[in-house]
Amino acid sequence: MATVYDILGVDKNASAAEIRRAHRQLARIWHPDRFPEGPERATAEQRMVRINQAFDVALKSAINSEINSDTASESEMLENVRRLIDEGQILAARQSLMRIATRSAEWNHLFGKVLMRLGEIEKSTLYFGIAARQRPANDQYQQAYRKADSMRGQKKFMPNLRRILKLR
Repeated sequence: MATVYDILGVDKNASAAEIRRAHRQLARIWHPDRFPEGPERATAEQRMVRINQAFDVALKSAINSEINSDTASESEMLENVRRLIDEGQILAARQSLMRIATRSAEWNHLFGKVLMRLGEIEKSTLYFGIAARQRPANDQYQQAYRKADSMRGQKKFMPNLRRILKLR
């Protein structure tokens, strides 16, 4: 029995664009409206049903595969950001974060860490809060939010924290 990829005439690893292109070409050939009434039209209808079903399955598979590869590369980028933060390369970590499209809970948590290291307590509290709301079960995110929120409260009593830090 022919696979969905055989029906469409594409490789198993075809991209979503290639699958759409193949479907469009087959639809131009086998669309029932191109045939007069009769057995040829009935055959074309059956063929188009199989082509459409194969298209749906193959396209979903291709899109899921593309999403998984994007997720893998983003997780590698987040790992790189963690390393940069640990090495104290805060500005490089911030630049790397800005190149990541998905604003996941981990992204918000790491951005909060970067902002905290830059002394932006108000902003870091905001991003830690977003991460904590995106993943309420994550203790690390909850703890970071509580810590930043308490620092934000202390900041009101500490005049010009940056000036004090520069003096030391």
